[in-house]
Amino acid sequence: MADPRDPNDQTKDTAGKFAEDPEKQTPETPAPTPQSQVFMTDEEVETHRDKGHYDVVSDIKMGHAKVPKFLKVVYAALAVWGLYYALFAAPTDDRMQAAPSAEPSVEVGAETFATSCAACHNTTAERKIGPGMAGAYTRLGDEGLKTVLHNGRPEKGMPAPPSLGINDKQIESLFLYIKTLK
Repeated sequence: MADPRDPNDQTKDTAGKFAEDPEKQTPETPAPTPQSQVFMTDEEVETHRDKGHYDVVSDIKMGHAKVPKFLKVVYAALAVWGLYYALFAAPTDDRMQAAPSAEPSVEVGAETFATSCAACHNTTAERKIGPGMAGAYTRLGDEGLKTVLHNGRPEKGMPAPPSLGINDKQIESLFLYIKTLK
């Protein structure tokens, strides 16, 4: 038995084949399906002639649409870009790197206070969200201030400075800075 999908099969009925000359190719498109004919009048159901811009392979019409030149250029540009990107792109590390910590100093403490503590504490005795820092060293002493700087006061809403990304040298600098606030 011959394979009906074989385009070189000469035993197949030639009624489904098309002439090699495009001018002689005048296949008729079959009428719509029975379900669609229910919704169409007899005048609307008419066969039409195609210009032979397709082949029939396994009873499926295959079109011969050409890819526009613009899309060929876009595809080529994307391929070149993809190859370049794959070969030469270097991964980036956008994470902020901590500045190398210097020795503890009052200046580093003032900068750390301004960026991490000033939203809740004043440098004066005036209260914001938390108490003012003027006189905090005299109220708490060495150990009390170091305890607050390392552990915070969670019961009063103050987070521990290490949880805010402040390292030990910055905490020591904060201690030196708060000591200077009178």
